Amino acid sequence: MARLLIQFFSDELADFRWASIDEATQTAEIAWQDAGEEELAAVASQNPHPLIMILPQQCVYLARVEMPQKAGRQMQSAIEYQVEEQLARDIESQHVAVADANANPVAVAVVERTLMARCIALAQGHSLRLVQILPELFLCPWAGSGAALMQGHEGYLLRYGDYRGLKCSAAALPGMLQLVARDVDFEPITWYGNETDEPPEVGAFELERQPLAEARPGFIDAPKIDLQQREFQMSSPWQGLARAWKWVAILLAGLLLVGGYNKAVALQELERELASIKQQQYQLLKPYLPAVTGPDANLKNALIDRLKQLQSNQAEQGFLALLLEFSRSRAGFPEIEITRVAYQGEQLVFDISSKQLNKIEALLEAVQKQGVAAELVSLNIKPERSSGRLVLSGSNDG
Repeated sequence: MARLLIQFFSDELADFRWASIDEATQTAEIAWQDAGEEELAAVASQNPHPLIMILPQQCVYLARVEMPQKAGRQMQSAIEYQVEEQLARDIESQHVAVADANANPVAVAVVERTLMARCIALAQGHSLRLVQILPELFLCPWAGSGAALMQGHEGYLLRYGDYRGLKCSAAALPGMLQLVARDVDFEPITWYGNETDEPPEVGAFELERQPLAEARPGFIDAPKIDLQQREFQMSSPWQGLARAWKWVAILLAGLLLVGGYNKAVALQELERELASIKQQQYQLLKPYLPAVTGPDANLKNALIDRLKQLQSNQAEQGFLALLLEFSRSRAGFPEIEITRVAYQGEQLVFDISSKQLNKIEALLEAVQKQGVAAELVSLNIKPERSSGRLVLSGSNDG
């Protein structure tokens, strides 16, 4: 089926490149054509096909969220709460798209709501039939395992999972590969390019060349996350299905009312548990909040304000510099274990644990003395071992 493919270069949704493709036969060797903002109307009128819109990867945050065993109907709220904790931003300004709600951890893509609203308005303004909004990463072909690498727009796309990957510059690519290799086992790396394309420098890693003309794009017949979900769906097949099952829904509502009393009793118990959890959260966050913050305050906003304050008081640092400063501080605490290292956006994150809580706090203080904006989040204190997430903030190298 014919599709119009448009990839914007920035969140301004101005300059772009486009191609007219046939999903049945299209290879990863896409015949892109560059265009400016003023040419969008002409491209839309000359190619009246269903639209697949590609957003710059730097505008989309990909993450995996561990779900509680009994998330149930509150699944979306639980996902958004954990995303908010990772980003340290108000979730009300972010749109969270879910890959597979039945998986655990759940793969999600996060993008600014204002950007999604502009995408919808742009499609409607030019009478485009928008069928998908995808992160740029899913242009990269994907065989289902290992790692795949290809040239994107002004950078390289590295995909190392169904819903995992990143985009970086050529200079930052070797360091990124070393960082990712700590969490993902891949080698060699499949390099998708033309015969005339010069492969990138990847340090000690081995590249295995695959022609673009022999691979399918990553958004066809491969896992992907469509950002066009819930309120940002221009049309939904579920609406017609809901009308067809109207009376079944009414009967189900009656059955739910019959069980309402039992649910009300259970809800009271949950409210008591929630109050206890909130008190525990306050005790956990109290050392990191201003002294005037009480247990009845909005802990979420207070913590976000505190993080923003600390971030504004620190100079931006590249992830390599952050890694160096952490290594220097870590040398004095050999008893602290590091179970995971991740780099996303402007943050270098270490999952750490120790039998002694004071050692974790001492490590945090040592990192901060190096002039690094560091925070200890998701602290889990147990008698036998304490763990947490040490977040170092800086800026992208690329």
